Parts: sequence; C-alpha cells; structure tokens
Amino acid sequence: MHRRADGLRPPAVACRWRGFTAALLLSCCSLPGAAAGPEVHGEERAQLLERLRAQQQGIRSVRAAVVQRKRHPLLKEEAVSEGTLLLQRPHRLRWEVTRPHRLIILIEGDTLLIYRPDRQEAERRDLREDFVSRAAANFLTATMDLSPAELEKRFQVEVHREAGRTLLVLTPRSPLIAQVVASATVFLQDGDAVPRSIVVMGQKGDRTETTLSHVIVNPSVPEDAFALRLGPEVQVKEWRRPAGEVAGGR
Repeated sequence: MHRRADGLRPPAVACRWRGFTAALLLSCCSLPGAAAGPEVHGEERAQLLERLRAQQQGIRSVRAAVVQRKRHPLLKEEAVSEGTLLLQRPHRLRWEVTRPHRLIILIEGDTLLIYRPDRQEAERRDLREDFVSRAAANFLTATMDLSPAELEKRFQVEVHREAGRTLLVLTPRSPLIAQVVASATVFLQDGDAVPRSIVVMGQKGDRTETTLSHVIVNPSVPEDAFALRLGPEVQVKEWRRPAGEVAGGR
C-alpha cells in the first residue's frame, strides 16, 4: 500500500480502500429471493409495525449462530461461511466467522474493527470520519436491530404477509448504499422479534442469504465481548482522513 510522506494514503487509494471495507460489511448482512406475498397497507401495516415495535422493546441483546450463502454471477460456486453473531443495543456488534476463514468484525459505538487472525492483520476505523463505512455499518446494524423507527429512517419499507410470516422489503435511502444494494428482505416468523433470515440482493445480480439459528434473546454478555486485545505481532491499519477532505468523506 503506497502512502504519502505524511503517513496518509493518497485520496484515490483511500477511496478504493473505503469501498472495499464497505463491501465487506455489506456482504456480512444478509432464502433465495422468492417473490414476497401481497403487500399490506394502511391500518394493517401500522398494526404489524406496532407489534414489531412492542416485541423489540424488551430486547437488549441477541446471540445466534449464522450461516451465510453468497451467490454472484462471477462465482462458479456458492460461497458459504459460518460463525456467530452477538448484537447489543444501542450500537454494538460482534460478528465472528469461523469457517472457511476466520474473521472478526466488531462495532462499538463509532469504532469499527476488522480482524483477520490467520493473516495477523487488523483495520480500525473511526466511523465519524468515514462516511462510506459508517453508512455500511448503519445498514448492517439496522437490518439486524429491526427497530421500526430506525428502519423507516434508513429504508423505504414495504410490509408483506405470507403463510405465517411477515416480510419486510427494505430499499436503502442512502445513495451510497443503493449503489451496491438493490434491496434487503427480512423474514420474520409470527411471534418472533428476531429475523431468522435476511436476503440482500445486490445491484450486480449477487444474492446473499444469512440464516440465524440457535437464537438467544437477552443472553448474558461479558464486559469485554466488544473489545479485542491485539498482540504486537498484529499489523494494525488505522484509517485517517486525508488532509483537505472534510468529514463524511466528501
């Protein structure tokens, strides 16, 4: 990676690096995209969202096993990864991929850490300084959190019903996210406040299916669950905003 004498990446390189980080985050948030059932409107829609809001009210944290299947027109085979997810409100997430390659993604407030143990490499970002990664992180946490108010703020929300479940079809409001993501569909079984699957459809024909199982609501969360001590052997890349670039990456 080429750097300037002041230690910063050249603007063009920094932009490409931010794009890679955003793509990594977005690939981590997601039934093949079957057609949704009929869309509901008016009072029925309001009642379904109010029921979801009431169910979400008592949730402080969620732990689950995760299997992710990714298909892309450029890939000959489906890419499958497995791991665990820990989510705690208001803005804490730990996504640990165990197979096929180890990867840990931590979001703690305004800090993002991506750690690749097998490579002994890590990347730390201040999301207040990085508009692209912040938008991707917000997309990831919003699709997992399912607070109706947050969803309406970040997406155009369609509500659909079909045999025993509700489908939320989310279209990103952020122009940056919309360049990559066409839609995300959240599948909620009746009586569940936590989605069992999320499908993200990309703008290039790619599809990512994320399935949650062994879901535990409000598990005991260790104090250090969202902290990661990196040894001196780990190469840590700290993202810094290039001089002359205003906050938000614009």
